[in-house]
Order: sequence, then C-alpha cells, then structure tokens
Amino acid sequence: MAEEAAGATSPSGHDWPDSAALAALRSGDEQAMAALVRAWSPMMLRMARAQLSDAGSADDVVQDAWLVVLNGLDRFEGRSMLRTWVLGIVMNLARRTATKDRRALPFSATWRAERDELRQPAVDPSRFGADGRWIVPPLRWDILPEHAVSAAELRRVVDDAITELPVRQRAVITARDVLGLPGDEVAALFGLSEANQRVLLHRARSRTRAGIEHYMSSTHSQQAPEAAAAAAPRPPARRARPATPKPDQPVVCRQLVELVDDYLQRQLDLATRQRVEAHLSVCETCAGYVTQVQRLLDVTGQLIDAVPDTTLQRFVAALRADHVRHASRDTVLRRSTGRT
Repeated sequence: MAEEAAGATSPSGHDWPDSAALAALRSGDEQAMAALVRAWSPMMLRMARAQLSDAGSADDVVQDAWLVVLNGLDRFEGRSMLRTWVLGIVMNLARRTATKDRRALPFSATWRAERDELRQPAVDPSRFGADGRWIVPPLRWDILPEHAVSAAELRRVVDDAITELPVRQRAVITARDVLGLPGDEVAALFGLSEANQRVLLHRARSRTRAGIEHYMSSTHSQQAPEAAAAAAPRPPARRARPATPKPDQPVVCRQLVELVDDYLQRQLDLATRQRVEAHLSVCETCAGYVTQVQRLLDVTGQLIDAVPDTTLQRFVAALRADHVRHASRDTVLRRSTGRT
C-alpha cells in the first residue's frame, strides 16, 4: 500500500467528490485509500500549518487526523461536505496542539483579540487625501520584470506574508485562496457568519498585499510606502470622504480599496458595481490596484506544495496498521461470539 502512495499528489483535492472519497474510506480498499491520501494530504497539511509553525507537528496532526477520520467515519452525518468535516478535524487537532505547546491562543481568544484590528482600513488612510484620492499610490510590484522578481521569489514573499498574519486571517485566507474553498464552506468550517468570513478575508488579502509592497520597496530600491506617505505634501484640511460610498456619490480611491474583494467576487449590488467600474475607467491607479489584487490571488492559489513521498508513505502505513488492528479485533470478536 505504501508503494501506491508514491507519485504525484493532487494539491487541491477538488477532483475527489464526496461520493468517491466516502466510497474509498468505507471500502477498506488499500489502493483507493492510498489514492485519497495522495489527493487530500496536501490541503490537510496546508491547513495544519496555518495554525502551527513547526512542520513536524503539522505532519503529526495530519497523520492523527487520517486515523480520526477512518475511525470516526460512522459519525459523519453528511450535514456538511466530507472535505469540510475532514478539514475541521485537522483544525481541531492543530488548535489543540498549538494551545498545548503554548504556541498559540485558543481560536476564540484570538477572535476577541483581533476585533479591533478588523475595524482598521485596508490601506493606511494617510495615503489618501481628504477627497479620498491617492496621495501615495501603491507600488506596482505586479508589473516588475521577471529579471527583477522571479515567480518563485514572489510565491515565497506571499507565503511569508500569509505566515505573519493573525491566526484567524491566516486560516481564512488559507482556506479561501490557497485551498480554493467557497465562502460558505469556509464559514461553516470556522463557525463564522458569512459577513465575518468576508471581513477576515478582505483584511488578510490587504495585509498580504501590503507585506509584498513593503518587501518589494526594500529590496528593489524604491521608497517605502510609509515613508512616502509621511513625506507627501498634504492638501488643505477639509472633511474627509467616508470609507463607504453613499448611493448618490461616485466611488473614490479610498472607498475602492475597501470594495475590491467584493467587486472581484461579484458580490456588489448592480448600482455599486457600476459606480466602481465608472471609477476604474478614469483612475489608472485604482485599475492597477485591482489588477494587483487579482495577481495576488493567482499567486496564492499556487502555494500548495506536493507532499513528499516519504510523508505520504508514513500516512498510508499508519492507516494500514490501524486497519489491520481493527480487522484483527473484529475477527476475535466474531470468534468469541461464535459468529463466522
């Protein structure tokens, strides 16, 4: 069975519908289970690492999760997707490990700690004038030439920026943008409302984009956005435009950066979407910002790594040993009760 675990993995696991995954787990067929381990272990490991910084601990969590899944399959009632149920097991085991090792606060505590941070704007308000337009525009790292920043370097920078996020933002962006799970599934996985899930994702993307911008400004000899904002001439004082556009007013740059995720996910009402598109048609800077966020999503979706064969073989061997142990126990029970 370990030999069957070798070979290419399917990083996203989306090519295994619930019916096929359930059939593989319930059949006891070693080759089918090995194939499922190959397909789902990458996303399970990525989810564990969203909570744990130690790779060895994350491996242990995923191995334990597979055993919990196999032994607890009778408790799966089908009220959620099987993938959501499995990832929930991974997250619970990872949280327990992180809390036990004092490397992280319980998830509920981190939510309370992050409430104030979630109220902060996506972009430092000092980069906008009182009229809501850019004073210090975003650094266009997305259009730097390949010889200046390679695709591999950009993936590493994005990965590092996600690692530095607060735990809930890191978990949500991992589930949504790295694993590609839909919003309703992510909300169910973490016990969030749809609105809170969207806010966490928006803040996570904003902070990740800002992390990339800061890195690129420091490594490619360009002025850091924070320094540029401090040095920028300030316009005459006037009442600042609100961060949320009013129905009878056009969208301005400061409002656009708060709407960009809903715009890209087509979650804006028609009137607001039309006003966003009207603004993008005349503001090259904001059009570039939207392109940059889309580029970030493209890069983030490439962050699932294939699991080494040795790790896959370890997972499969553990499942096989557990299967043999349970089969032997069932045989003893049948003999003791006179059943054949």
